[in-house]
Amino acid sequence: MTDRKGETTAQWARRHLRNGYVILTRRGLVALYGAAVRELAKLIDAPVGVFLAPRDLFRDGPRFLREQGLRATCGALLRQIAAQYDPPLGRRRNPVNDPLRKGAISYYYTYELTKPDGVVPSRRPVNEMDFALEVPFAYEAGPACERRIAAIVHAFYPDVLPLLLEKLRNVPGAVDLFISTDTQEKRRAIEEICAAWGKGKVETRVFPNRGRDIAAKFFGFRDVYADYDLFVHLHTKRSLHGGAALARWLDYLLDTLLGSEPVVNSILSLFDDPMLGIVFPQHLFELRGILNWGYDYDLARTLLKRMNIEIDKNLTLEFPSGSMFWGRCAAIRPLIDLNLDFDDFPEESGQVDGTLAHAIERSLLMIAESQGFEWLKVARCDLYPMGQTLLPVRRAEDVADHRLKVFQPALARVDSFFHPYEAPVVETLPLLSYPSRNPRPRLTLLTPTVNPQQTFGGVATALKLYETLFDEIGDDFDKRIVVTDADIETRAYAALPGYKPVPYAASHDGERAVIVDAYEREGGRLDLRADDLFLATAWWTAEFARALEQDRARYFGGARPFIYLIQDDEPNFYGRGSKSCLAEATYLHGEQTIAILNSEELFSAMTAKYSFREAYCVPYALNERISRLLASVPREAVILVYGRHTVARNAFELICAALFIWQQRDPIRASRWRIVFLGEEFPRTLLYPLQNATVGGKATLEDYANHLNRALVGLSLMISPHPSYPPLEMAEAGLATIANAFPGKDLRRRFDNIVSPTRLDPASLADAVEETVARMEPYVGAIIPRKTPSAPPQDGALFDPKAFAGKLREAALP
Repeated sequence: MTDRKGETTAQWARRHLRNGYVILTRRGLVALYGAAVRELAKLIDAPVGVFLAPRDLFRDGPRFLREQGLRATCGALLRQIAAQYDPPLGRRRNPVNDPLRKGAISYYYTYELTKPDGVVPSRRPVNEMDFALEVPFAYEAGPACERRIAAIVHAFYPDVLPLLLEKLRNVPGAVDLFISTDTQEKRRAIEEICAAWGKGKVETRVFPNRGRDIAAKFFGFRDVYADYDLFVHLHTKRSLHGGAALARWLDYLLDTLLGSEPVVNSILSLFDDPMLGIVFPQHLFELRGILNWGYDYDLARTLLKRMNIEIDKNLTLEFPSGSMFWGRCAAIRPLIDLNLDFDDFPEESGQVDGTLAHAIERSLLMIAESQGFEWLKVARCDLYPMGQTLLPVRRAEDVADHRLKVFQPALARVDSFFHPYEAPVVETLPLLSYPSRNPRPRLTLLTPTVNPQQTFGGVATALKLYETLFDEIGDDFDKRIVVTDADIETRAYAALPGYKPVPYAASHDGERAVIVDAYEREGGRLDLRADDLFLATAWWTAEFARALEQDRARYFGGARPFIYLIQDDEPNFYGRGSKSCLAEATYLHGEQTIAILNSEELFSAMTAKYSFREAYCVPYALNERISRLLASVPREAVILVYGRHTVARNAFELICAALFIWQQRDPIRASRWRIVFLGEEFPRTLLYPLQNATVGGKATLEDYANHLNRALVGLSLMISPHPSYPPLEMAEAGLATIANAFPGKDLRRRFDNIVSPTRLDPASLADAVEETVARMEPYVGAIIPRKTPSAPPQDGALFDPKAFAGKLREAALP
């Protein structure tokens, strides 16, 4: 009897008993319980997948059940329980991210393309998490300076106009009126009503009855906007199609926007923020259940494409329902410049949806955001029933705090949910963003981990290069490390004392040096500044860097390159498939990419295949600390192996097979030699039936140097064009080192004590081990000096931190 992995039942049981014993003895009974629950999740659902916290079962469970099914929902719940009891292998709930979990916004949404009636559904924040500023503010607010204000009003029903004028008198200072209607008779009535208007000029125009208030306000008065700083859009709304439920809509909108002088002053004070483009009322409560794309999605998408704005239905749909709002004229400029006319709108026939006017209404905030502007919603506590979602403004500083809840960008990606088909490529779960108001430039390092036990050569090199750059940049830039693939552990924070731990959540972004745990994605956002630059360290972080740069450009404009520390030809890490394609795609954005390539061999290989905006080579150099620790001591009969069984390109299985063949072939000599595996911790059982072998795990630099001082033979494979540092370190320390060649890579050009087998199969590698051990055995007890490397030819630019720091300044501040 076999299971799905091809194991017999007995083999499966032995494997799990062995693993259980290791967990029990090393991490205790609680961790064993967590691991058992994780195995149950695998049996019920899949080895990897989403997480569902028990406390969120009632809130999110129905959605999980509806979208993923019963098995996936049970699996998600079990995985979360396992993560809580077995943190080293699961998702440790980093307390730094408590604000993320507390403030994460939930959404109503569906991936259905259309409803049965053809309506395109929308993503909307749940009612309890859809926030607005409470007006009037609780202090005497007012604008810092006087601005030219235009009230642009469509008066299809002139008898309603006196109410609008009454409300407009609450605006302090001058207000020029621009009023439209559809007949000359109505125009004369409007002029009569406005005859007593004393706060500014009055201009009335007659337009065709097409496009309703939208066409009239935006395009009938297109010439007006350039002469004013702010406008308020109003119309004589009756909503006859809505019955009693919408009877109060007009009063609700007017009272929220213009209901009193304190209300108006509160709103106008918000426009002291130059980044604010639109202020509109929180949606009428009776409308909340029907806020969707309706039949307008295709119209809106086509319209927005004309303004170079791309959307999809999974973005959050937010808009000033009722089309009454305060705005900054510059925020709607792209729409005005389209030169739409009344003929572009359908003839009036009482439509309640599916027209260009409805599409424009739903597009307004996206247009404003495309120009770098933000928006805010306001509401009055006496008019809106969900008082817990109204944020009181007791002092001017409160607005900055509340903005983080109210403004949820309509053009920013929202979906950080883990879909089943993403299981093989979990690294690419997106990082969501939020626009920051901090003007300082910053360099962000995107790295899979900073945890000491996971920090191997690539991550260590990235951290070192990052700090070396800041030695040259100094205080010109702020610093940020974003960790994408592992919860940051306490030891990692201790190892980076200069960085303040902050959550993966929108903030005031005022710190100079921070470290962000972005492993827990759902509900979080990463602050983005106008002058952010990104340093990527692996193919998926390069994709994050490119996507974040796109977000930055949308928020603030301009274009910036991203920096890509390339430490291997990463498509070769995988079989031909999705991951290899995704990895290679990150090398194909040449004009955006400043490449830093680790080692001369890799530089030659990658620049021959790909074109980059700029490319620099980081030459191999022995770690300074290891160099200081190398000492002349008697050598021992030790084979030092770089053995990482989790990394395919290090060919762990091939090494073990070759050593076993050598031992069985030459047992007497082999009995005199010890084998030490360094690189990562793994169960000793993985080496069976190899003899005289020990697992040294991930050694400290001191322990590693001690092994280099005493061993005689080194064995380290890297099936890629990157040379890998371990074989070079072994060779420089004087070990006779067995390392493979690769197209474009021959390490014998660097050291004459490196041996490269002609073929990489167990028997050929065993031949190399036997020959090398026999040659070096006479040197047991001898002192062997370190070697001086010979650098291979290098045609490209060498990486110079000082010069590169200057380029960063130019890139961030063009």
